[in-house]
Amino acid sequence: MDRLTLGPTLITRAYDAILAAICDGRLPPGTRLKQDQLADRLHVSRQPVGQAVSILKSQGFLRDSGRRKLIVPPVEREFFSAIYHLREALDPMAARLAAQHCTKEDSAVGRRLLSAGRRAARARVIERVILADVHFHAWIYQLAGNPLLAETMGLYWCHLRRGMGEVLRQVAIRGQIWDEHQGIFESIAERDGGEAARQSLVHVRDAAERIVESIPMAPRGPGRSAAGTGFTGRRK
Repeated sequence: MDRLTLGPTLITRAYDAILAAICDGRLPPGTRLKQDQLADRLHVSRQPVGQAVSILKSQGFLRDSGRRKLIVPPVEREFFSAIYHLREALDPMAARLAAQHCTKEDSAVGRRLLSAGRRAARARVIERVILADVHFHAWIYQLAGNPLLAETMGLYWCHLRRGMGEVLRQVAIRGQIWDEHQGIFESIAERDGGEAARQSLVHVRDAAERIVESIPMAPRGPGRSAAGTGFTGRRK
């Protein structure tokens, strides 16, 4: 585990380290934690960790579980369904705006992201597949030119990473999503906002069917201890 040095961004760095471990599955749903354990692992005092934990709790990535104890919450179908309903409204709008702003340089970036995504799908490495998906959609949000869109969806994509990870550990990785991404990209590159929005909506609904419907209605079971989860405070 890397030692975190003191500095004005220590809270942010503690937040980022814990969030990364939750999103990429090193701290899976049901993991039970204590703030002092987290502080020890990150080699910092409890104060920055406590403040980072408060933010993570407010965002739904951690929950209280008894006196000074925390738990990584389960992946809940209702919550993820709500995120995809939000995406049905925002993703087509983002694709339409992105098409209005797309330049040759932007298209070149999009092509590189598509290539990276197809390589990840062929390699069948779950975290690479998920991150490639995140990066492609982040490209669209940024290209749309609305900072509120990128900021809002950035948070919810952290939640989506959790859900996608849990599902992809149980079902086969499909390369079809990159065919869908290809169609969205081509419409954006051709500056056809209407078609980009249409394909984006189809893609979101297909993703919702694949991901949300694969999440159990009410996951139950004893929480796992943080010991042995592989959490090192280091991004993979």
